Amino acid sequence: MAIQKTSLVEIAIERIKSYILENNLKPNDKFFTEKELVEQLQVSRTVIREALISLQTVGILHVKPGGGVYIAEPTLDSISTILKHHYDTYGVKIKELLETREIIELGALRLIIEKQVDVDIDSLININESYYQTIIEKQDTKEFDRIFHQSLIKATKNETYYHFSEIIHEYFKLVKIDLVEKETALIQAYKQHLEIIEAIKTKNLQIAQNIMKEHFIPIYSFINQVEEKA
Repeated sequence: MAIQKTSLVEIAIERIKSYILENNLKPNDKFFTEKELVEQLQVSRTVIREALISLQTVGILHVKPGGGVYIAEPTLDSISTILKHHYDTYGVKIKELLETREIIELGALRLIIEKQVDVDIDSLININESYYQTIIEKQDTKEFDRIFHQSLIKATKNETYYHFSEIIHEYFKLVKIDLVEKETALIQAYKQHLEIIEAIKTKNLQIAQNIMKEHFIPIYSFINQVEEKA
């Protein structure tokens, strides 16, 4: 059976990505030319051109007309595109994604409390009160809940940690979890936010992390129900 052209393109893409990782290439490093890639991978020029177009689209390579191929500068937009490409191709295990998010948020609390970071408590309270208003007014609470959790991570003052959490959030946007909670459950989440804020104020890491773990229980339960029905 003949190998489909699209399969050759995918193979070329994977080999190029592997080469970049294995050789620890950095943004703006010059890469192989189109001709060199044809020789290296032993495929047609058409296959290489399609692979380069794909890799440029997802922000891994930058092809300059008449100027060669370079490693692209990573941005959140390009990372989001890469994630979408990966999600469309391979999917994602939602429980593993949630476990990763939980680890990140528990780690954020540890960084804040152990490093004794000066957190803007008033800002967290105001965000949580906006969250409460959306509950009372029966509006979508997801945005203010996201802002609250992302504000906690941003409070670590660790930019790398924050940007990594944003990548996980991008994956969550792709998954689209249709978890509809009752008002009582949302009020409980609001109260847990307050308890987390208080634990940060008193620098009690154990209480802060325990409450955060409880905060994740409803979504774990939802995912387990979905998996059982699948």
